[in-house]
Amino acid sequence: MDVSRVLRFLAAALILISGIVHLVAGLALSGTDTGALAVGVGFGVLYIVIGVGLFVGKRLFSYLGMIFPLIGGIGGTYVYLTSQMTGTLVAVAIDVIVVLCCGYLLLHRKPQPASG
Repeated sequence: MDVSRVLRFLAAALILISGIVHLVAGLALSGTDTGALAVGVGFGVLYIVIGVGLFVGKRLFSYLGMIFPLIGGIGGTYVYLTSQMTGTLVAVAIDVIVVLCCGYLLLHRKPQPASG
């Protein structure tokens, strides 16, 4: 079994789940806080796009899968430290796993066959 394939699938599935949760949470808070709506829906859509790209296997999405979950994880850590909402710890843990999986995918890429 190919480790890269399993990790790409794991990262894609986790970031898709996280994207859906961000969308739902953002829309649920839309009546109370417009900032939460923008962040929740923004990250939700972005995470879903990255997840689909990871399923397809494009290298660009491995880079995006490192950058945006890292930003989200840092933001989630800040939210946890200021509000003590334990639900954010789950999102931060998912972000950390996705960043690690995408980092592995970028560092252990398969060599391209020589054309010529």
